[in-house]
Formats: sequence, C-alpha cells, structure tokens
Amino acid sequence: MIPSALLAFALLASAPPAADHAAVERAVAAAERRWDADAAVVALNQARSLARSAPSPAAAALHLRAGLLAAELLRVRYEQTPPRESVARETLGAQIDAIAGEALVLVEAGKPTSERYRIEADLVATLIRSDFRAKKHEARLKAAIARARELDPKNARALVTAAKPFIFAPPEHGRDLAAGIALLDQALALDAKLEPALLLRAHARAALGDGAAAESDWRAALALNPDCAPARGALAPR
Repeated sequence: MIPSALLAFALLASAPPAADHAAVERAVAAAERRWDADAAVVALNQARSLARSAPSPAAAALHLRAGLLAAELLRVRYEQTPPRESVARETLGAQIDAIAGEALVLVEAGKPTSERYRIEADLVATLIRSDFRAKKHEARLKAAIARARELDPKNARALVTAAKPFIFAPPEHGRDLAAGIALLDQALALDAKLEPALLLRAHARAALGDGAAAESDWRAALALNPDCAPARGALAPR
C-alpha cells in the first residue's frame, strides 16, 4: 500500500501541460458551479502549472482560488465517506492537508485584506477533522475570522465563514444553529445570490427540523445555479 502522504504528494505533483489563464479560469468556474471535487483537483493541477510556467499576480490568485475549492470539496467528500472506510478517509485527509497547506503558503504571501483572512479561515477549517485538530487549529481559525470581519464588516463571505463553526461544531464545542443562521441572514442581506450561504442555511434549518424553510433555501440555490449538486441531492425524491 502506498502511504497516504506519498499518495497525496503524487496527486499534487502530477501537473498537466500548461493551459492559458482563460482556460484554467473556465475549468475552476465549472468545478465551482457543479460542486465537483474531481474537477476541482484537475483545475488545481492546471492552475498550479500555469502559475509555474507564467507567474503573475492573476495566476497566483487563480491558483489560490482553485486550492481552496479543491480542499473544501474534498472535505465534503471526507464527511460523506463512512468511518468504516478508514483507508479512503485517511487518503482523503492527506490530500486535503497537502492542498490546504499549499494554499496557506500562497495566502500568507497576500496583502492583509478581509478576503485574504477569510480564505485563510476557510482553508484552516478544512484541516479540522477531530478534537485534536480542533485544539491545534481553533485559535488560528478564530483569529482569521475576526480579522476578516474587522477589515470589512460587510464581507458577506466572511460572515458565511463565521457561521460555519456554529453549525458544524459538536454541541459540546459551541454548536449554536440559531447563531449560525443569524450570521447567514446577515450575509444574504448583503448578497442575496450567495449560493454557499443559502446551502449552509438550508443545512442548519434542516438540522433544526424546519424542513419547509430548508427546502426554500435549496430551491433558491438551485434557481441561481441549476448545476448545484448539493441542492439537487437534497431535493431529490427519497
């Protein structure tokens, strides 16, 4: 068996031929639109190759965007993989760590803007998959969220990031669905078309037992993006 860390390194090192910036941007946007983890990893490899062959601030930004997307979508896949499939989860975890680590190096070189800290917080969140990891990364996560909101209180995406710990944390570690929903309400008041906010609020509302409100959010997300896989899955007949 190939050790998971080596496998993750191999996945990151398998760079395709360089593509032009517009083609890579289209690949990243398509993976975002479809919430497709495999397509996101392919797009990340393309973005990495572009950044190496034709370095520029725009290429670095696209590389970072692709890294965050791949790390977050693989994190979703990790959560959807049953604990009994320990090898698959270990491999996914190593891949997430490698991609998030690479992206965090990029984000640390960025200017101290609200979005820079929001992206840092979202990347750090992908690293938290256990109580041990929560203790290791929680301080950095909270500091990045606070800094993002301080620099731009109207950064709707930062409000979504701030809501995540309230929604995904275990009850004994600060889970507060109502507080998370309140932050998402603020985000959507600033940007009614913010698809991740709609999906996260739908998840929180469903967890509270408010199926009608959750369905409303899923349908709103699907209206904005007909390719939205999470909304399609949630609305599919059981």
